[in-house]
Amino acid sequence: MSTPPNGPGTGTPDATAPSTGPSAEPSTIPPTDPSTIPPTDPSANPPVGRSRPRGGTLALRPRGLWLVTSLELRQRIRSARWYVALGIWTLLLFGIGVLSLAPALYTTEWGVVREVARVMFSLQMILVLLAMLLVTPALSAGSINGDRSAGTLATLQASLLSPLEIVLGKLLAGLVTGLAFLVLAMPSALPLALLGEVSIFYLLRVTATICFLTFCVTAIGLGLSALTQRQLGSVVLAYVLVFGVTVVGPILWGVSATFLTTQQEVTSYYTEYTDYEDFEDASTGGVCVASTDVQGVWRMDLAQPLMWPNPLVMLAETAPRQHIGGYWQGESDAQVDALSIMKYGMREASSPPHPSDHNHCSPEDADYPDLGAPTQIPQWPMGVAAWGVVALGALAVAVARLRVPIRRLGPGTRIA
Repeated sequence: MSTPPNGPGTGTPDATAPSTGPSAEPSTIPPTDPSTIPPTDPSANPPVGRSRPRGGTLALRPRGLWLVTSLELRQRIRSARWYVALGIWTLLLFGIGVLSLAPALYTTEWGVVREVARVMFSLQMILVLLAMLLVTPALSAGSINGDRSAGTLATLQASLLSPLEIVLGKLLAGLVTGLAFLVLAMPSALPLALLGEVSIFYLLRVTATICFLTFCVTAIGLGLSALTQRQLGSVVLAYVLVFGVTVVGPILWGVSATFLTTQQEVTSYYTEYTDYEDFEDASTGGVCVASTDVQGVWRMDLAQPLMWPNPLVMLAETAPRQHIGGYWQGESDAQVDALSIMKYGMREASSPPHPSDHNHCSPEDADYPDLGAPTQIPQWPMGVAAWGVVALGALAVAVARLRVPIRRLGPGTRIA
């Protein structure tokens, strides 16, 4: 009896074929030693896309700053009404300058033209400052909460832009928008400055002061926009602040004179004439005599902090120092304008009481007393400090309010 051959097609399993049944033994893989695995190089597999900038909230990159600034400027100047307003502003300043100089140019005296041009230059700078105070709060105080209401702020926060880049970008856009009025005023202001013999340092001080105030008003508007939810509320608060320091402050300062008057013993000096001929001959003068009595003395210097942040006072502080008293008497060749008169008045009012305030004698009189001069207290350092501290604080608040993730939200706040 023969044995059938083994192989395929014979029904007998082949000895060389691997067994796949349940009785087959599983193959074992030796464990891998972790120490033998080479370390992974992070540079070999770079992450997809761009990572967030280092520094988190305070990261600042020129590209991110320019991106936010360009977006803000495109959004603000896309309306034709903006160009119409700037064109009307330029024509208005040109018209004021021409109409004011036209009568003076018909005269043959150069001194008249110089004085008129100098006064008109100072008045135009005041108009530029007031225009900036009217326009900048409306543009900056609704920037952050306006984007939040429109649902576009969340897109910026979810991008690689840091909160500092978003805030500073909006700040630069507001600064450029506010300074547009100053730039467009230069074609009419520079000829007036040349005709009025305004020094280059005076012009630079005026320009720097307007730029600084524009920066501060824009920063405060951004802070209010980040704190409040409604755009209308932040704009109203910004205008209330500007109106308070510009109008309400001087009113309160003037009213304070009614209860800041003290009764003090004052020595006053008057001129006495021996006869009527000495009175008619002013060149000979009389005799200066002293008289002591109790009078009411105004202490306006005690309420002077109300005038420190006033924008007009800060702009007037840029005027050069002039001897205004001698100018009115024809004894000085001072170049007087609106800002220098304002500066002289504020310096005199803010000075503490001095014996020379009650000296009514002429220097040509006999026995003229040497009482010295009152101390002139500058106003601009306190004004710069007040505006600067509030502006930097507002920027810090705006950056903190834009941090992500947001920890606390008010009711009804829209994210996207």
